[in-house]
Amino acid sequence: MIARFLLCLSLCVLGVNTLQARAEVISPAQQLQPTQAKKIVEEFAQSIEQNYVFTDIAKKIAAQLRGLTFQGVQSRHGLSKQITDLVSQYDKHLALVTRVDNNGKHSNGAREPWFTELKRKNSGVRQVEVLAGNIGYLEMWGFDTVSQQANEAIAASMTLLQRTDALILDFSQNGGGDGFMVSHLASYFLKKPTLLHTYLFRNGSRYPFRSGQPMGASQFRDMPLYILIGPDTFSAGEAFAYAMKHLGRATLIGEPSKGGANPINQFKLSHDFIAFVAIGTSVSPITGENWEGKGVIPEIKAEVEIAKSKAHLLALQDLADKSSNPYLMKERVEKIRQLATQLDVFNHENSSNNKSR
Repeated sequence: MIARFLLCLSLCVLGVNTLQARAEVISPAQQLQPTQAKKIVEEFAQSIEQNYVFTDIAKKIAAQLRGLTFQGVQSRHGLSKQITDLVSQYDKHLALVTRVDNNGKHSNGAREPWFTELKRKNSGVRQVEVLAGNIGYLEMWGFDTVSQQANEAIAASMTLLQRTDALILDFSQNGGGDGFMVSHLASYFLKKPTLLHTYLFRNGSRYPFRSGQPMGASQFRDMPLYILIGPDTFSAGEAFAYAMKHLGRATLIGEPSKGGANPINQFKLSHDFIAFVAIGTSVSPITGENWEGKGVIPEIKAEVEIAKSKAHLLALQDLADKSSNPYLMKERVEKIRQLATQLDVFNHENSSNNKSR
């Protein structure tokens, strides 16, 4: 579990120290009395104080949680969201989570567990495509745990893409997952086992994450690689992009990512609540830093909605004189013209919209 990155819940700012029930009616199955809410939050504060990677920040968060007061009936999901909004200002991996109602039954308002959803949805592989000009495209919205199913999904995708001349990895919607899958996927693109990053834990211990022996077709090791990122790229998705950027193995295109670099563990609390607490931090062997709080910064900035087209255009331009096949060359020239026109139109419309505001 400590090797996993998990998706954080949504953010907003909580500006008061008193949590009150909302005006709408709370169903009995979702109700928490003030004493119950106080107990849950106290246990959450303890789990952070005892386990969060940075002890000084842990004390500050715990003190703020203990300063909260509760008036009236709380809803389970309301408490979860309000507390998560508060603590995620310190660390985007911190969260208070509930997935059941007061009877221990699945709650309709709860999000499906991240790894359960990943396994159900093709281990995070959403789309595999060969674009015009023989450019490969792989979209992954998450990193599943390393398993036969996940490995087969990745291997099948890479087999379909192995004869392309460049590859776009779309992580713009990638919410994270398992750090070991980051190492597994990186093994397709690096020529030898390579240190990607190291986890540093509160007690001073460390765990290095390296890519494995090279996998898949040998051409993947030298193939031009482009990675799309944006505000929804989080955790393990950021870890892969950050490592490949600073190893000089890929060009990042898009917008800065969400900014969560700290691995977490889960702790059970009263009333079927779960605490997500960051127990370590990531350190790059190249920068000596990570992307926590600031996100991974792309070399080429582009709005997420046009990042794929931008990467496709750049890949074609980089390959413009690297083929002797006249039919392929013609296909690339035509697609370059088409993409350049589309991007010009988008930029013009975007500029006009900004001026009119």
